[in-house]
Amino acid sequence: MLKQLVFAGLLFVPSVFAIQTNQLVKYGEGEMKVLFWELYKAELFGGKNAYSFDDKQLALKITYYRDIDKNDLIEATADQWQHIGVTHQNIPMWLDELATIWPNIKKNDMLIVTRNEDNSASFFNNEGLLGTVKDPDFGDAFLNIWLSNKTTRPKLREKLIGDAK
Repeated sequence: MLKQLVFAGLLFVPSVFAIQTNQLVKYGEGEMKVLFWELYKAELFGGKNAYSFDDKQLALKITYYRDIDKNDLIEATADQWQHIGVTHQNIPMWLDELATIWPNIKKNDMLIVTRNEDNSASFFNNEGLLGTVKDPDFGDAFLNIWLSNKTTRPKLREKLIGDAK
């Protein structure tokens, strides 16, 4: 877990981010658009030569193009879980934890999520560690919003898991 925290902690310092990604593989990147609005750019990183959901070093970096209220992010997360079929009994608890972890997003903010070795997930922003959802079922459930075959954004998924760069 310390390795994950160090890795994620380095992600938001630009020069160190570039050094750290030399040891990781950028699987792909893409933009999330709704109608005419670009919401964010997502980038997926891991430790293998090609994307595998089983990769223990998955990190998703999201750079936002606009302000977004954290309650809207939480509502979108719940909607996406419903769409992809996540029915875990802890969803209400996870959403409550996210409400305490996530800030309101401002244009150009970064949110980075790392899946830890125990399948929990840690969230970081431009200033550092925001918090960790320690449930061992959470990491996969959260990343599946983007990486599941059932995602609402299959083109973004394809770009994220594309050929290693």
